[in-house]
Amino acid sequence: MLNYLYLDYGGKAKYRAELKYSLISLRVELDPARARILVASDAPEVYRNWPVTVMDIAPHIRDWSGGGLYYHRIKPALVRAALERFAEPMLFLDSDSIVRPGFHAEAAEKIAGAVVMNRFEKQNPIPPIRGFRTRLPHLGEYRYDVAHSWMYNSGLIGVTPQHLPLLDDTLAMIDALIGRAKKFPTIEQFALSEVLRLTRTPIAEIPDSFLHYWQGRRRIYMANQIKKSLSPDWDDLTPPKEWAEMNYWKIRAYNYYHGITRVLEPFQ
Repeated sequence: MLNYLYLDYGGKAKYRAELKYSLISLRVELDPARARILVASDAPEVYRNWPVTVMDIAPHIRDWSGGGLYYHRIKPALVRAALERFAEPMLFLDSDSIVRPGFHAEAAEKIAGAVVMNRFEKQNPIPPIRGFRTRLPHLGEYRYDVAHSWMYNSGLIGVTPQHLPLLDDTLAMIDALIGRAKKFPTIEQFALSEVLRLTRTPIAEIPDSFLHYWQGRRRIYMANQIKKSLSPDWDDLTPPKEWAEMNYWKIRAYNYYHGITRVLEPFQ
């Protein structure tokens, strides 16, 4: 069975609203007999009425975040823990996302022969760490390579139990870089991408049927779309009448309006 995994910690309403919207879009795609939705949270009671399997991660937040130094470390640590617990294919989804038709079929096909990630981002992703070296538990000696190091976006991470050693090395690389996390917040997706490169693990992208709107303008636009389209009843998972469209001009227009109204707020 393919497992879909969401993460919620910190209790921020805007992030939970994103998770709800994404999860509703995912449920439209799924046959419950062939897939499971997991929500990992430090407040599991919030999801007690949802048709999901809840993982209580409150006791692990400090350890998984490197003692609070880098909260994005929680993501690969959670994926590793979920793989160990369920021993089945696991697909992590960032909450700031929309699942489109065909996603489940594409994900199920691709995860069978590769690690699934959202999309390729860049070559030589963190030039200032040129010369960085460390030792990883499975790969051994590692050196940042300006000619070949790369990074994929980890809005999606799809792995199977055979990939557990890759996550060990990913977490070890993050820990070696964690002191630079404030300056380089993407070290989590960089570390996983590098481990996949060096182990020559196939990577399958899903850039179209999974829409990841992490950028600032699109996220502001989506906050308004979510507020307008979903029920205020937290436990009502009815799909919206229309899904949000990431139209360039709509996003620009809304952000212009949003900026003007914020400027005028003190005078109202």
